[in-house]
Amino acid sequence: MQVEFNQLNAVTKEINLTIPSGEVDKAYERYLKKASQEINVPGFRKGKAPLNVVERMYADKIKEYFFEDYTDEVFKKVVKENDITYLHFPDVKDIQWEKGNDMTIKIEIEHEPVLEFKQIEGLTVPYKPVDLEEEVENFIKELQKSNCRVIDVETAMEKDKVEVEISFQHNNETFTRKGNLYSGTEKALCILPELLGLKIGDTAQVKLTGSDIMESTQDYELPLNDKAEYDCEIMVNSISRIEYPELDDEFAKDMEFDSMEDMKAKIRDDLRLRNEHTNIDIENDALITKLFIENQFPLPDKTIRYLVEEQIKDFKNDYIREYYYQHYYIAYAYSLIKMYITDNLLRLIPIELTEEMKEEYINHLAIEKNMSSEAYKESYMDNISSEDVTNDAKKYFILRQISQTCEFVIKENTEEENIQEPETETNKEEQ
Repeated sequence: MQVEFNQLNAVTKEINLTIPSGEVDKAYERYLKKASQEINVPGFRKGKAPLNVVERMYADKIKEYFFEDYTDEVFKKVVKENDITYLHFPDVKDIQWEKGNDMTIKIEIEHEPVLEFKQIEGLTVPYKPVDLEEEVENFIKELQKSNCRVIDVETAMEKDKVEVEISFQHNNETFTRKGNLYSGTEKALCILPELLGLKIGDTAQVKLTGSDIMESTQDYELPLNDKAEYDCEIMVNSISRIEYPELDDEFAKDMEFDSMEDMKAKIRDDLRLRNEHTNIDIENDALITKLFIENQFPLPDKTIRYLVEEQIKDFKNDYIREYYYQHYYIAYAYSLIKMYITDNLLRLIPIELTEEMKEEYINHLAIEKNMSSEAYKESYMDNISSEDVTNDAKKYFILRQISQTCEFVIKENTEEENIQEPETETNKEEQ
């Protein structure tokens, strides 16, 4: 068997196989005999029909299944003999074969890239650290939220939750469902300006998209078009409003502090160490993003799309599928970028991990989870001794080592650094 490799890009390889005719013909005869034992041919007992009759009647189907099974068999052999690693299923692009001729198979696989960085050290890296004072304010706001109360009101105002009964027609059928909408001027799913000022018992004529109706009623089995608008009558059954406590000294005393300033000081001290370690990870991630921008490479698009589809396969609503598709695509893309860059840094910069370094890394992980090292080790005992954690620790220290040579510049707007879908033949056609 002849095997030729063609590197299409940094993550995609084409494998061209040529199998001699004698070898393929023998494999086909074996497959034909085996298939004939399972096929019912009119006028013959099962498995007793002559091979030429079976082949004449079912040639196309037999050939189709033979191609699948034989390609899989040959590919596994090639992978083993050539020590090939790949990410997802092989993509069979073409098979050519007729009896008495050589078989040619073209397969594409996606794999991890081997990167050669233009520059690793001395980079200027834009990043956005988490400000400790912002964390303190956010922590207090979360306390405020957790101490809120829900009250019933008579008239809907901005951001009130409105329990409604929705009636609409679709395909000459009338539907009535109970659901929850929100009153307000913000343009978002299930938020309606028409609800502002309505009282309990009031009705209104509104236009809702299919997505609005299904999301508000939680009935995703409705036979509606996500983006189409439907004339609906809504009746207000109840209105509720979230009431938050004032952030003042009285609130601080309720939280068992002497004053708001005393409360902020204590929270600031509690968050300081975790804030420092959070910003270490932000620096590391910013460095990875910078290295990707300076050394861009394509991503394994088919593999990412497969992983995304697996995540959203149970979502029936097109609007929700589209939203989560983008969300998961970006998440998987960045996860792979991070893995590829750090794997290649580990290849280029060998590092000897000492026990002290591993302890430091575990302490870093523990601080981020607001745990002691001992508690972290006890909770993640099985993971700590794994090879994955050892490699993660090595990558952590490589990034810290490189970071010491870099200048980190605070940048408010980093939109151009967002991870986008890689350019592939697929999305070129879509554009």
